[in-house]
Amino acid sequence: MNVEKVKSFHITTLGCPKNIADSTHMYSSLIGEGLVEEDNPEKADFHLINTCTFIKTATEETIETILNAGKIKRKENQKLVVVGCFAERYPNEIKSDMPEVDLVFGTGKYSEAGKIIRDQFPEEFESLKEINSYLTNREIFPKNNKPYSYVKVSDGCNRGCHFCIIPNLRGNFKDSNEEQIIGDTKKAILAGSKEICIVSQDTVFYGKDTDKLKSIFNQITEIDGLEILRLLYLYPDKKTFNLLDSIIENKKIAPYFESPVQHVSEKVLKSMNRTGSYSFFKELFTKAREKENLEIRTSIILGYPGEKPEDVDLVLKFIEELKPEKLALFAFSPQEGTEAYNLKSDVSKKEAARRVNLVRETHLEVLKEIHLNRIGKIYPCIIDEIEDGKAIARRFQDAPEIDEVVFIENKDLKMGQIGKVKIVSFSEYDMDGTWIKE
Repeated sequence: MNVEKVKSFHITTLGCPKNIADSTHMYSSLIGEGLVEEDNPEKADFHLINTCTFIKTATEETIETILNAGKIKRKENQKLVVVGCFAERYPNEIKSDMPEVDLVFGTGKYSEAGKIIRDQFPEEFESLKEINSYLTNREIFPKNNKPYSYVKVSDGCNRGCHFCIIPNLRGNFKDSNEEQIIGDTKKAILAGSKEICIVSQDTVFYGKDTDKLKSIFNQITEIDGLEILRLLYLYPDKKTFNLLDSIIENKKIAPYFESPVQHVSEKVLKSMNRTGSYSFFKELFTKAREKENLEIRTSIILGYPGEKPEDVDLVLKFIEELKPEKLALFAFSPQEGTEAYNLKSDVSKKEAARRVNLVRETHLEVLKEIHLNRIGKIYPCIIDEIEDGKAIARRFQDAPEIDEVVFIENKDLKMGQIGKVKIVSFSEYDMDGTWIKE
């Protein structure tokens, strides 16, 4: 095999874990067409950027990333390919305003990325003919440099939240087939993952049947090599409430409940076209805590059109009463193409930011109390990485990349190692701990 004839690719992934899962499918497709992965984007023959445009800051990051990649491309004469949500939303603008981009395609085509690129640039693949038979026999799943992977169970959404652009970009809800979900999980474990994080736009809508969702989770937890199954993006409705018994009983499902309420005022929720209420969310979170040592992550949007000071007070009361351990806060960002974009609002950007800070400060006080109660406690943890002789661990109560970590002074630990850690101190969010030898 003449390795000089091999063509390479690099994938830059922006945005949420769902995009990471999509990039994994792109990876497999590109490998299947005879390309090889290149760690350095400057050296790759094809640089693919999997984009995000969920909110304004994500769009700005995407544009900056594309422009910076364009400078690399001009220097290295590579092909620049822009895919995903931003490409779905602004294909014509990219083609007209970003001449450095060679190819644009949107969502729903990640598994076809290799074929799309081959069809667009056939001359680039001429040199691969003699080595394709070798390359396409390789394992077409990326070797994992982290002990966790993301597996999608669906794409798109039917909820119709008035502030959300996702249905415009991803379309209506579509299940992944059971064979693909199980197959992706097995491949991820073979590639080195011990933890599988289930992602989607609306996890609990899978199969439109809670029993079918429970079945797929039970099948996953029975796969050899899986240590932790983490469920993400559980819409706070009756389907999720009905799923809780299975979550509580299954020992391999992480003691972690992520359910984005977005608000607790019924008036604001109705305007958002979302279900729920203060009392229902309280019942839901209380039920979730029946799982031993479970912690909660939720999210809230402040400054939505029509939100009044009393609605913010209700949010503050909810935080103080229910004490969610993790809280994502967003100031309302009107997205063109959504129902909320045309709503008139008497909440200025400055006032929305003030409300976000007010809720954040309240939650930090709650978190300080939570941290104090963690001191001296021992938690099962997984080592995510080793950096400068210090292990970065994560409790089973924390999701990768978005939640707290525990720093451990121990040079003998290895990535992916699972054990017990005693919490000894904390900062605003993260913690320090000591490894407990068995």
